[in-house]
Amino acid sequence: MKRDRRDPIALLVDSLRIYSPTTREGALGEFLCEEMESLGYSKVRTDGAGNAIGRIGSGKVRLLLCGHMDTVPGELKVRRTKESVSGRGASDAKSPLCALMLAGSRAMDSGVQVTFAGATEEEGAGRGVEELIRSAAKYDYAVFGEPSGAHKITIGYRGRVSVNVLVRTQGGHAGSPWAHENAFDEFCSVLSRLREYEASRTVAGDHFRSVSLSPTIVSAGSFHNVVPSRCEATLDLRVPPGTLAQDVLKDISSIATAGARVEVTPGEATEAYEAEPSSVLVRAFQRAILLAIRAKPALVRKTGTGDMNTFAQKRGVPCITYGPGDPTTSHTDHETVDVRDYLNSIEVISEAISQLGKLSEGLA
Repeated sequence: MKRDRRDPIALLVDSLRIYSPTTREGALGEFLCEEMESLGYSKVRTDGAGNAIGRIGSGKVRLLLCGHMDTVPGELKVRRTKESVSGRGASDAKSPLCALMLAGSRAMDSGVQVTFAGATEEEGAGRGVEELIRSAAKYDYAVFGEPSGAHKITIGYRGRVSVNVLVRTQGGHAGSPWAHENAFDEFCSVLSRLREYEASRTVAGDHFRSVSLSPTIVSAGSFHNVVPSRCEATLDLRVPPGTLAQDVLKDISSIATAGARVEVTPGEATEAYEAEPSSVLVRAFQRAILLAIRAKPALVRKTGTGDMNTFAQKRGVPCITYGPGDPTTSHTDHETVDVRDYLNSIEVISEAISQLGKLSEGLA
């Protein structure tokens, strides 16, 4: 590709033209490795999970900048105007990915040793971040790339666990429903009881501090005139900070299995995470937003779940999530990022790295 390899917009557009749904990130990983080498990163490589990794800068402070390369499925035409760039991943999360890599390349004299990682399978099984967790590399801080806007710092995500609910009954002829237990009806009764529990764990006006439960997949029945004898459902459970997912799972299981032929099988839990607002990392980004773009910093707590949760819990490293993009367009056919927001975020991350070095040395 013939272009200025340090042109931020061209870099983003080229990354968007490489279709990289979950488990198919290889071509984008190769592209990022080439770009890192041209930007001055050293020890550029791909690891066992396909993560694209490079290092730049030196100093006592070790910082991980991690964006994810994968997107949800569905190719979109890449469009560029003076004001915006759109395409699959423009918001979630190739604009944060490119911003982190470009800002990291400016860290040579910051007193901070930066490792950039383009991670795989964030939208899937999280294979990329798990490989980073298992690696021998040591980090003092980590920043993960997701869309929020250049003046916003995401310091919290709720926890998550997927729950499988299986209901079995005898079934029977649909012409005499009064004579047969219906597995789908039983599931609806279970869901009603779980909704009551959800309401009891809801904090009015604060979704971040509330437990939420969403049925995402429901399957029942095998023939048009047969009462279902089996209903299987997947529930997406979100848990706020201060509450362990395992405790909520115990409640869910107890409520769901009461008086019914119900099996509850939870998946692996990701606990909630909330960064300390006064931490060095948060302060570095707050200062950077004030200095680089003259905006008022905003601390954001999101109701979803991200790689930040997993890394922070398993590595015990202070983390935040940051990046440009319109999160309301994520996973839609209208993914977009404002050009000014994207460019501003690069300036903020670059300044934040500098501030992190100064704060860690007691110079600011």
